[in-house]
Amino acid sequence: MRPDPDIQAKLRAAFELSPLILCVTRLADGCIRDVNDAFLKTTGFTREEVLGRPMAELGLWIDPEQREKGISTLRAGGPVRDVEARFRMKSGEERVAVLAADVVMIEGELCILNAVTDITDRTRVEAALRESERRFMLLFHANPLPMTITSLTDHTHLEVNEAALHHSGFTREEMLGRTKPELGFWVAPEQREEMIRRLRTEGRVRDFEVTFRTKSGEQRHFLANSEVITYAGEPAVLNVSLDITERKQEEARRRARGEEAEAANRAKDQFLAMLGHELRNPLGTITNAVAVLDRLTADETMRQLTGIISRQTSHLTRLVDDLLDVARVTSGKIGLRAQPVDLHELAGRCLETLAHAGRTHEHRVALQGEPVHVLGDPGRLEQVVNNLVDNALKYTPAGGCVTVITERLDHDAVLCVRDTGRGISADVLAHVFEIFVQEPQTLDRARGGLGLGLALVKRLVELHGGSVSAWSAGAGKGSEFTVRLPALAQPDAAHVPGVPGVASAPQRRVLIVEDGADARESLRLLLEHAGHVVETAEDGPSGLAKLQAFRPDVALIDLGLPGIDGYTLARLARRQPETSGIRLVAITGYGQAEDRQRALAAGFDVHVTKPVDPVTLQNLLARR
Repeated sequence: MRPDPDIQAKLRAAFELSPLILCVTRLADGCIRDVNDAFLKTTGFTREEVLGRPMAELGLWIDPEQREKGISTLRAGGPVRDVEARFRMKSGEERVAVLAADVVMIEGELCILNAVTDITDRTRVEAALRESERRFMLLFHANPLPMTITSLTDHTHLEVNEAALHHSGFTREEMLGRTKPELGFWVAPEQREEMIRRLRTEGRVRDFEVTFRTKSGEQRHFLANSEVITYAGEPAVLNVSLDITERKQEEARRRARGEEAEAANRAKDQFLAMLGHELRNPLGTITNAVAVLDRLTADETMRQLTGIISRQTSHLTRLVDDLLDVARVTSGKIGLRAQPVDLHELAGRCLETLAHAGRTHEHRVALQGEPVHVLGDPGRLEQVVNNLVDNALKYTPAGGCVTVITERLDHDAVLCVRDTGRGISADVLAHVFEIFVQEPQTLDRARGGLGLGLALVKRLVELHGGSVSAWSAGAGKGSEFTVRLPALAQPDAAHVPGVPGVASAPQRRVLIVEDGADARESLRLLLEHAGHVVETAEDGPSGLAKLQAFRPDVALIDLGLPGIDGYTLARLARRQPETSGIRLVAITGYGQAEDRQRALAAGFDVHVTKPVDPVTLQNLLARR
């Protein structure tokens, strides 16, 4: 029976179009009877090059013994299935394929039908994957950071590296197949639950801080990073941890040191406040007593002595103020009450004050230049000028010149203090604005000082947005200090504060509330000799009673009173109708900014720091 031509055509078409590599060889001699297009395309041969030739002549089999073994199987009546073999193409390229073969009868002749599937690309991918896994495991085990791989389903450890074993204290055998909870790792189980939640919802965890317990019981802190991966065909979690225990301990030590420093700073502030109070109280008493003596005596020698005491008291007051101000400025606890200020006028006022105090009588002191305005705190700028001029006087021999010059240069207001004194050596010049730096002095320390004045100048000028510099040509050639501040356009005269003068104080009814007997009596004598009617009280309760009974115009109240303090006394006075209108003045040794704010908040009209010079006291009493 002849084969149906249509069926033959269809079989032929299927043979040619098949994606499988098909080859038909005679069983008897191995010569090739037929191949499909996939065979030709893959091997690189043409149909003419292969038809009728023995398979062995083409050199396709890299392992000919593997081919002979397969033929033997076929001749014995068995099939060949899923045999992986390597073949060499015409170009010399090697490819990997899976072979299946059967003996078939074609046109009365026994033949072998070979069906080959090219798996070269798959095997290359698998090989690359195996290499990648090999390298990953090399890196995994060599990594100095603790790394583990755990099952996403039951959370058991599938793999651990040496670093994980080292940090945990467990052996590999103890960890593999067991979970972290079973090993007692988790100090805070809620951290584990949060990590699992993130892994299931986000597939990763980044820089999550956890605390683990080691085998020895030690608690250590880690930053955990985890990623969901596939390991050995199942979902798993790759965990990498960074031990931050030492870092957290150092942070804790740093915090402790910071807290200690803050405590020490608070203790320093409290000490300085108490020091200022304890020093200012006797200075205030001395100042009052000297002022009384000066009023009582007409003897010239006695007036010279009271002048000496007054000048030295002022010097002590400046030292105390400089010490406390430097401490406040360096700790950032000083504020400015800015307003338009004429530097020329302010400098003149400072020179006049120094002259009245007898500081300039041995020198030729001059003020030159022109009015120039800045926005600044008059009190603090006076400190700057006073310290610079005082420094110049201190280092200029008697008969020398000290010149203060004010001018405007471009956008700067410039104040220069120039002297003909001993000059500044180059090694000191570089550090002249540092705390406690002074030119070397002889044992008599004739110039005195603590080395604070210029340090205070620098910080106060910088608070005003300016700069200060020092220059000297060398020993014996004088020095020059230059302050530069942002200049202010000529302000409206109505906004420029006037120069305070000595007001004429009418007779006042004055109550002094002071627990220090010497301070109380010296102030009473001073005020009575000035023509005022004075009553005194030595504590808070008696002070409140005197306020109600005496009804003074002005009450001068110390803050640190026994019974009830000055703040409470002021609050009580303001609450009562009969005493609410009395002018309350806090006179105290506590002079920090917070002391002033607290006093004003309590109801005081004015806060002044001891010692109060007689002129300031007279001006206070002159106000309504």
